[in-house]
Amino acid sequence: MRFLSCFGRQKRPPEDEEYAPLPGSASCVFCDVRPETGFKVAYEDDELVVFHDRSPAAAEHLLVIPRRHVATVRDLRPADAGLVSRMEARARSLRPGPDVRLGFHIPPFSSVHHIHLHVLVPPLKTKGVLKYPVASRTDGGKGWSWFVTPAQVVAILEANGRIGLGPAAGRKS
Repeated sequence: MRFLSCFGRQKRPPEDEEYAPLPGSASCVFCDVRPETGFKVAYEDDELVVFHDRSPAAAEHLLVIPRRHVATVRDLRPADAGLVSRMEARARSLRPGPDVRLGFHIPPFSSVHHIHLHVLVPPLKTKGVLKYPVASRTDGGKGWSWFVTPAQVVAILEANGRIGLGPAAGRKS
């Protein structure tokens, strides 16, 4: 099934290595996002592509992806904090507003293994409320959740942490 072609997990490369393409990433459905392949593209530049989700969980549901293949948020490293910030900035420039929900799913709760930032413009559908919960600790850090905000990802990466499901995710080991 072409839509599920990105499944698989790439080991996190050492800090001094560049990302290598995943075996088979040439067939990753998100590595070929363009109108000619059936996507409704809202924005694109040399680094990012923004398109409408095919199964929206809100009144409007966009996805922001980097052109460079990164499998999941778990594969991000501290040097990627800037990429995450640029993804968030692009999302907010296209859909500003305090009620717009932004976030990434944490594996195994992601459907396509090519990192994608969800941009959910209210109102959320029932599945959106259930599938995209944001949880924060009292100190503002990430709580127990399979959905993590860009700010939480950046904070975890800047602390040299790893993205995970629990609230301890992001603490240095």
